[in-house]
Amino acid sequence: MMRKAKAAWKALRANYWGALAFDVVLIIAVFVLVNAWQTRNLPGDEHTPPLALAWLDDMRADSILVAGKTGVVYFFAPWCSVCRHSIGNLDALVANGKLPWARAVALDYSSLDEVRAFIATTGVKLPVLLGGPDTARDWQIQAFPTYFVIDGDGQIVSRSVGYSTSIGLQARVWLNND
Repeated sequence: MMRKAKAAWKALRANYWGALAFDVVLIIAVFVLVNAWQTRNLPGDEHTPPLALAWLDDMRADSILVAGKTGVVYFFAPWCSVCRHSIGNLDALVANGKLPWARAVALDYSSLDEVRAFIATTGVKLPVLLGGPDTARDWQIQAFPTYFVIDGDGQIVSRSVGYSTSIGLQARVWLNND
């Protein structure tokens, strides 16, 4: 039995297209499993938890959502290096009109200056809100960055943790668009 398995494995690896297809399926399966594990405790398939927070410029927000349009709520921490590299992907999608709206929510910061420095360093133009421990608890944020795709009715339709490319973000929004 083991010899047959080894022979089948060698035959698969000898076939370029077969080996490539196997590798692609394996990578996708690992990605899906890791994503499922990372997001297992996040809210999903439900209305968004309350999110009326102060804007970085000290205004109060009644609702951060844009009714009737699918968008992204992106939770970050100013000290997070992955956030520093990925928030620009989201910002570019909004700037290029490929995403109707997005909001960045700062969590786990020690001062407003730390958040402002992060925004200045990354050059982000997205609206930034200031969250706190209650926000992190309500949204069950345990890692950064964490983001949610919210549909036009305020339903969470997708969620993820970690780095995402512009294409990955755009695909999640497009697949879940009304």
